[in-house]
Amino acid sequence: MSQDIPSLRAIQIFAVAARLGSFKQAAERLFITPQAVSLQIKSLEIGLGLTLFERQASGIKVTSSGRQLLDYTERGLALIQRGVTEVRDQQQKQTLRISASSWFAVNCLLPKLPEFEADHPDWLIRVTTTVPFPDFQQQNLDLAIQWGFGDWGFPSQELLITDDKLLVCAPELLERTPLNEASELIHHRLLCTSLSVSLWERVLATLKVDAVVDQQVFTLDSHAGLLEAANLGLGVAMISVGDAQAGIDAGRLVAPLGIQPISRLNPALLPGYWLVQTEASRENPRVHAFLCWMQGWLQQHPRAVELSLA
Repeated sequence: MSQDIPSLRAIQIFAVAARLGSFKQAAERLFITPQAVSLQIKSLEIGLGLTLFERQASGIKVTSSGRQLLDYTERGLALIQRGVTEVRDQQQKQTLRISASSWFAVNCLLPKLPEFEADHPDWLIRVTTTVPFPDFQQQNLDLAIQWGFGDWGFPSQELLITDDKLLVCAPELLERTPLNEASELIHHRLLCTSLSVSLWERVLATLKVDAVVDQQVFTLDSHAGLLEAANLGLGVAMISVGDAQAGIDAGRLVAPLGIQPISRLNPALLPGYWLVQTEASRENPRVHAFLCWMQGWLQQHPRAVELSLA
C-alpha cells in the first residue's frame, strides 16, 4: 500500500461524491464527466488500499472507511478554506512591520498596541523583538526601535527614551570582594547584555580603569536577567536607574561608587531607545500615521526626550 498523500483533487471529488451519494451528481457539481469521477475514486481507493464506496445497482453507499475518511477530509478542507480566507484578509490589510528591543516592546509598545488596532481594524501590525540591530531588507521592516547609541549610520535616527545606568551590586558581593574605588573593578565580574559590553568598555575607559573587559564580562540575554544576576550577587552591573534605585530602596542592591548615573561621567555614555527609519519609510503615510499615534503617548514617558516624530 502506498504511503504517498493522495492528490487534493481526488480527495475533493471523493468528498463531493460521498456527501451527495452519487457519482453522477458529483460530476454535475464539479463540471466533469461521471467517468472522470469514477476513475478518480478508483485511483484513490487503489492508492489507499481501501474500499470507500459499495457499488450497488441502486447507486453507491459510503463504507465505514469512507465515512471515517470523509470526516477527516471535511475538517481538512474547512481548514484550507479558513486559511485561504485569512490570507486574503491579511493581504487586504495595511501591514506595518516593526522590530523593537525587547524592553521597549514589552513595557511600552505592546501594552498600547490594542488601542491602535481597535481604531485601525484594517491594519496588520507585525512586531518582532531583537537584541542585535535588525536587518531591514531581509525582514522587510518599516521601522525599528533599538537600544543603543544611535551609531548605526541610518539616514533617520531619533532618540525616543533615555536609559541612564547606575553601577550597582548586591551587598553580600562587597563582603567577599571590596569595591571602594573604580580601580577595584578589575577584581569583579562585570554583568552585561551582549549589547552593553561596549558600554562597559566606554565606562571603564572614562574611569581610567585598565580592565580586561572581554575576560571579566558575564553576558545575560536581557535586562531582566541582568537585574536578577545582580540581585543574586553574581557580579557588578550597570542597571537602568529606575530599577537600580528600586533595588537600592529595597536593600537588595547598593551603589558602591556612589549614586551617580553614568551620564554624569560623560553625557556621551548615555544610551537609549532610538527610532530608526529608512528614507522610504519616512515618506510612507502609513508609517507617519503610526508614529503620530505613538508620539501621543510616548511623550508622557518620564524618560522621553523632546520628540519630533510628526
